[in-house]
Amino acid sequence: MSTTPEAMVHRAVPPSSEVDETAFQAALTISEGLFPHQIEGIAFLLARRRSILADDMGLGKTRQAIVALRHAAPGGPYLVVCPASVKLNWVREIRLVDASVRCEVMNGTTTTTLPGGFAGWVIVNYDVLGKRIAALTSIPWAGIVFDEAHYLKNHTSQRSRLAGKLALENGGDPIVYALTGTPLTNRPRDLFPLLQVVRHPLATSFLSFAKRYCAAEHNGYGWQTNGASNLEELTTQLHGIMIRRRKEDVLDLPPKLRSWLNVDVPEGTAAAEMREVMESLLLITVREPAGATTGSRGSDGGDRSRVRLLAKLSKAREKLAAAKVDATMDLIDGIVDQGEKVIVFSCFDRPVKALAKHFGDRAVLLTGATPADDRQALVDRFQSDDGVRVFVANIIAGGIGLNLTAARHVVFNDLDWVPANHWQAEDRAYRIGQKYSVTVHYLVAKATIDEFVSNLLEVKSALVRAVVDGQALSTTATRDVLAELEAMVARISLKVEDPSVPMTEEEWVAALLDEVRRDATDEAAPAKAAAKPSISREAVLALARVLTRPKARVYRLPSSSNPSQHYTLTYEANDVSCNCPGFEYRGMCRHARGLKDALVKGGAVPAGYVEERGAD
Repeated sequence: MSTTPEAMVHRAVPPSSEVDETAFQAALTISEGLFPHQIEGIAFLLARRRSILADDMGLGKTRQAIVALRHAAPGGPYLVVCPASVKLNWVREIRLVDASVRCEVMNGTTTTTLPGGFAGWVIVNYDVLGKRIAALTSIPWAGIVFDEAHYLKNHTSQRSRLAGKLALENGGDPIVYALTGTPLTNRPRDLFPLLQVVRHPLATSFLSFAKRYCAAEHNGYGWQTNGASNLEELTTQLHGIMIRRRKEDVLDLPPKLRSWLNVDVPEGTAAAEMREVMESLLLITVREPAGATTGSRGSDGGDRSRVRLLAKLSKAREKLAAAKVDATMDLIDGIVDQGEKVIVFSCFDRPVKALAKHFGDRAVLLTGATPADDRQALVDRFQSDDGVRVFVANIIAGGIGLNLTAARHVVFNDLDWVPANHWQAEDRAYRIGQKYSVTVHYLVAKATIDEFVSNLLEVKSALVRAVVDGQALSTTATRDVLAELEAMVARISLKVEDPSVPMTEEEWVAALLDEVRRDATDEAAPAKAAAKPSISREAVLALARVLTRPKARVYRLPSSSNPSQHYTLTYEANDVSCNCPGFEYRGMCRHARGLKDALVKGGAVPAGYVEERGAD
């Protein structure tokens, strides 16, 4: 008898009247490699064509949206609208789900022509929507995702109008998901544009919405809508269209999550320096006996070679670090907007100073030049002052000995070549006193040596986990990145040396760098596969119920002004609609509010409502 996790779940949850066999098998397939909260989020998305996914940052909204869209509209094509800083991360996540699918990244300078019958993914940033709107509205999208959808919070802005053209005026009926980690119910007017793009009845009239939920007042010149009112009722009304999970509410998370964020840097950044490094390593590989490494040579010549290599590497790393600062600022802005505190590390002075300047009074800065007597005061300010949201530090100066548990996010602007420095720095937030899961964000410059380093760090983190599980720590886990790079160059140099293909020295070194990145990716694959979460019976069952497609429940209610007239209310996917004139005009009515409040809270249906047909 099979004892796989899938088989055990299947035996525990047999098909029933509410879960048929086909739906259950589909749910098992979709659930592979996902955390239970992600499976439940996908179930929420698949239960309706348009919805808002408002999970905390770090809970995997991107993956949930990709998986749900591919199942709901398997033929494509799909459009993702997002900030520029996360476009490459979308490509990475899409290819983790489907390695063969075509992804096109649009920007403001190049023209992208899609072939007829295109069924892949297009990723475009908000800032260039105006330039691309004609081309984008000509495509019959099967699904559209607005990532970081709080960028649309001003419903009168050009950005929101362009989003409306894509989601509401483009013909057809695309599936639309709005993703945001920023809580919006504190200022209900910011929710209105999101409700518009997901075509929720509450977005029928802004004035009606503002009067009820924004404490709208007319001051003689115009309506003031910055307030909040009836928030408990609004939360209930959002129940069918928006799902939000906080980290502290998600019980299936590991205590530490690592996230690798691919970012764009200007083409050629640090390329010349890395070519010099590779040329030097190649010469060393040719001259030294097999099995020797720069770290194992005892001669003065070997030490001098390593010092020169490290100097060249430092130049390359410093250029990459500076090129990633803008993307790091965008990421931290999103974390701070979510109400969180964050620690950000860099190995170099320019990035930490630029980050500290950008965040001003909201940040404290710790470097090697910070007097020892001042350091604890900086820690105390970050830990206890609600106005200080960002702790900016040099990875060596701030990576050890500090307790910074007020943060649940750690960001690495650049990648240190000594893995242990990263593990120590991560644990400034992940330590005794931390009550919540910690998310660690690594920014990786696309198509640079960063890809090699990031894959290596993933492999080494898996090796460190193996030690915790009682396995022996190999020498591979403790070598620094330079030693690993040299060892890999020695292994693969023959793979790119084809005498039948004449290459210049520059082309040869570039080819070798490509092989290094690919080889590192292959080595990282087992570590990534080993990190898959276990399958949850309850989450799979919730998804299977949705895939079984329960029928809507219909109620009738007599009109209070004309008892011979009845209104019809439909309860489907946890949302209620009504055919009364008030609902059609305002997107809300007391009949729908009363019924939804009872059904969402599990109370008795109010008097007068008669159910005509229940779910089978």
